[in-house]
Amino acid sequence: MMNRIFIAAFLAIAISSCNNSSTESTELVPSEISAKRTFNDSYNSLEEAEMKLIDIFDKRYNSPKKEYDFDCYMLNEELIDFICKEPRTLDYPFDSLQSKEYTTVVTSEDGNLRFYYWDNRMGGTYISWSNICQYRSGDKVYTYKNSIMNVKHGNVLEELHDGCSINGIKTIYDESNSPIYLVYAYLRLSSAFGYSSIEAVKIEGDKLVAVPIFVDKANDYNNIDPESEEYVAMCYRGLEHTIPDWYFRTNYGDGWDWLFSYDDKTNMLYIPLTGPEQGLSDRYSLYHFDGKKLCYIGEDAGFWLHPSLRSFNYLYAILETKDYKIRIDEMHDSSFRYAAWKNKSSMNDTPDIILYNGVYDERYEGYRFNNNDYEYIVNEDNGLVVKHEGKTILSQKIIR
Repeated sequence: MMNRIFIAAFLAIAISSCNNSSTESTELVPSEISAKRTFNDSYNSLEEAEMKLIDIFDKRYNSPKKEYDFDCYMLNEELIDFICKEPRTLDYPFDSLQSKEYTTVVTSEDGNLRFYYWDNRMGGTYISWSNICQYRSGDKVYTYKNSIMNVKHGNVLEELHDGCSINGIKTIYDESNSPIYLVYAYLRLSSAFGYSSIEAVKIEGDKLVAVPIFVDKANDYNNIDPESEEYVAMCYRGLEHTIPDWYFRTNYGDGWDWLFSYDDKTNMLYIPLTGPEQGLSDRYSLYHFDGKKLCYIGEDAGFWLHPSLRSFNYLYAILETKDYKIRIDEMHDSSFRYAAWKNKSSMNDTPDIILYNGVYDERYEGYRFNNNDYEYIVNEDNGLVVKHEGKTILSQKIIR
């Protein structure tokens, strides 16, 4: 399955329009999907059409009486049909549909590339997302109504399910000032494992195509056969990783916000690395964009972390108490480091305190750090406890 995932996302995505382009792609042909329902209601505005779609979905998905056996699935066929028929939807926010969780919409900064995704309820612990892609080229809007994670180079697409979520789009510009879109895609493989990738795509005429932009060596960029697996591998970077531990280690999910980050000041893309048992480490492969390619330059911590803290092996915990934000890292010698800030500070600020040579203490079921006559103990049950000469002088529970 992973071979499909690694090769699938956004590879030479030549996309044919649903409604306003007669161009036929010779590189990739969408599969025929027999929609059981179409959106034929009349409407005077996109707002009115959105309300009618919500009314349809509310009655179907929330009604105890199902119209047919598959109504437990959220296929949203009328939404697909409406978006395909109505190119103006590319610029419409669909705030009400999103608030009802019938779809999520992610749009590029320039407004020319958009993805819709939703959980169609056809998976279990593996989430089955459905996808729609829209993009603008000149004065035309093209809509792609199959799952983007099913794309293979030159192959026919599969059915509408088995897609991915789109967690963000970063737009960068090449030397000719043409936009390249870095799309952060996520696929949940099970309750324990996910697959995250960053895909480079651009709009080229009436097509959305993958861009061979990732290189690990300067000379890798030239003379690559576009039909080769090596060429395909230059269009994305991805990794399989565990899910629950990162959620709990990074203050109940804060860590998802900084994966696949791009630093506009240095034109650097940060791609996460994994550590023991495929856990996300909070260390990153760095790729510098020189206007032509994203070239690998090494490994480091995130630019959002204060420079004094960027040397470590693996992030073990980020916690918050009433007054403090605490970070615990495993160092290269397997000891632990403690850093803390006042609660409204960011991790880019200078820490108020840094302690080294910490250990995991079975007595406390947590981490222990010594600072002269002071002892700092951190665990999930008791939060932060500070003792001076054996007496507790501070005790604060974890609040998130």
